[in-house]
Amino acid sequence: MNNRVVKSITGVLVIPAAHFLAAALWPAFVKIQIPYILLIYGILGVLTVLHLFVVRIVSQRHQQQAAMIVMALNMLKMLLSVILLFVVVVPFTGKSGAVGINFAVAYVFYLVFDSQIVILLLNGRD
Repeated sequence: MNNRVVKSITGVLVIPAAHFLAAALWPAFVKIQIPYILLIYGILGVLTVLHLFVVRIVSQRHQQQAAMIVMALNMLKMLLSVILLFVVVVPFTGKSGAVGINFAVAYVFYLVFDSQIVILLLNGRD
């Protein structure tokens, strides 16, 4: 990986670092406990790893259709993320806006991270 990619991925890591720091220092502001934030990041992390694994296979086997397949996979990942949020996280934390906001922060982190890696895979520089 080139220096620019490493800088951009490192820059993206500011999101979870700030999220966990805010949860530790200002729990009343974040309104969700750190174990549940870890659960959200864990679920999204597993889905992202699976997504990147499938994207790597798709980018090698179906180069012409790879962009459209990746977009469909992103939509599937988003749907699974929301389903798992309601099936796994909400029963523990309860229904509140704070759960949705914390989920959105984690989802944006993985979306940006995933997008950067997918661009590298589709360009053939994995």
